[in-house]
Amino acid sequence: MPTFINANIFLGLDTSSFATAMTVTNGQITWIGNTNTVSDPTAIDLRGQTVLPGLIDVHTHPKYIADALHGVACTPPNVNSIAEMKTALRQSPQFGKGKKVWIEGWGFDETKLAEHRTPTVNDLDDVSTTQPIFIYRSDCHSSVGNSKALELAGISRDTSDPKGGFIGHFADGRPNGYMKEVAASQLLIRAKSAQSFAGDVENMVASSDHYLANGIVAIGEMMGRKKPTDSFKLYQAAVEAGFKPKTAIYYVYDEVAEDKALQPTSEEQLRIAGIKVFMDGSISGETADNQVPYPNGQTGVAITNAAKLHQAVDYARQHHLQVAVHAMGDAAIQLVLNVTRELAPWLEDRPAIRIEHASILSDQMLHQINEATMTYALVTQPIFFFAEDESYRQYLSPAQFKLIYRDRSMLASKAAFALSSDAPCTPWAEPDSPFVNIYAAVTRKAANGDLVNPAESISVPEAVLAYTNWPAKIGGFKHNGTLQPGMAADFIVLDRNIFSIPAEGLKDVRVKETWLNGRKVFG
Repeated sequence: MPTFINANIFLGLDTSSFATAMTVTNGQITWIGNTNTVSDPTAIDLRGQTVLPGLIDVHTHPKYIADALHGVACTPPNVNSIAEMKTALRQSPQFGKGKKVWIEGWGFDETKLAEHRTPTVNDLDDVSTTQPIFIYRSDCHSSVGNSKALELAGISRDTSDPKGGFIGHFADGRPNGYMKEVAASQLLIRAKSAQSFAGDVENMVASSDHYLANGIVAIGEMMGRKKPTDSFKLYQAAVEAGFKPKTAIYYVYDEVAEDKALQPTSEEQLRIAGIKVFMDGSISGETADNQVPYPNGQTGVAITNAAKLHQAVDYARQHHLQVAVHAMGDAAIQLVLNVTRELAPWLEDRPAIRIEHASILSDQMLHQINEATMTYALVTQPIFFFAEDESYRQYLSPAQFKLIYRDRSMLASKAAFALSSDAPCTPWAEPDSPFVNIYAAVTRKAANGDLVNPAESISVPEAVLAYTNWPAKIGGFKHNGTLQPGMAADFIVLDRNIFSIPAEGLKDVRVKETWLNGRKVFG
């Protein structure tokens, strides 16, 4: 029954509630108070260090993270050209390991590469033609593969585009390796995932320490799959082997639409929470569904129409699941609101519908959310404009740009609000750093120094709540998010006081210790 004293404990109840001491019993917080009332000589002295509730990344892609951690970061500041990408891939631990071993990378954004183009099959074949190579674009929607990867996926000049995806081709008709949007990337991913289940479990377990080092104790898996492996079974095996963060799985609707038996589960460590619906693509990939055309003359990709969204919502209602809707473009977001705002919510403990990203949000949309019968959550990622400012400036009109990542306006709406990473789906070497995300939300500064809609900034305590209390409520992590009696003793100790340092230092905050159920698991 450890007691902690002389701490700066942010309780996560509101923006101003702190304590200096707490007691943990059997994995739970049993007392919160002041150090001057503690007489226990064995109390642990935290010497003024700042303590937060364990952080929650309520929208991320742990399977992708697990793959990325043994892959190559093809992102700034490490990789800034296709030439540097080739060098980095040759330095991969997988390079030269044999014909069955995939070389993997992640995070490229063609607008940030010196060549200002997407790498092709020819570029990757310069690295290897005997080992398959797979690289995710920064948005994790699109990807590129070498000739061996295309061969294993059965992709030739005659392969038809999958619904909602596009296979790139050279002028002579040969596939150029670029797989645009999720449906096309899945062709390569399924070939890649045909490697051993045991290998996937091993990668997941190895990623556990990565989350704990970032202070993340609970996650929302936003790409639950039934094929080639059921995500729930993968996580079950990973948890048994030592994967520690609490996990809520959201299955891609297309893969469960015919599953009559899918139901939410309630285990604290691992549970099925909802379904995921893709409305569109990404802004940096010019595939988010927008009302105003991009410079290329197109308005993006509309993946899900109104009828199909209705079907998904009906499915979620019948199965008592939450709906997480990927919607980045303003046309996509408006369609979500048009279809759902007058419907009755079916969940009492959480918002029935989460709008993920909500990247371009107008005042009219916010008004519709405030007047809606439906209950909404807005889960957004300011780390996107931090890392992708150039793409947003290039692809959006000035009027659209003024509406991106409106954190202050979202927080003022009636929707529940949370920050998250969507990692590894952004071109930054630390795509799921909570503190880079908090820095972007508070300062509204991009990595290149650009100031992005500063009126939409939020305070540091609000940003911390958006990683603790608020995502716990949105994601159904009932025993997390606050430090008060009866809650899980999941907390982190920081290397500095995040509430008093200059804002420029926020992105440099690090976690010294992470505790789960009253036990130190990192630090």
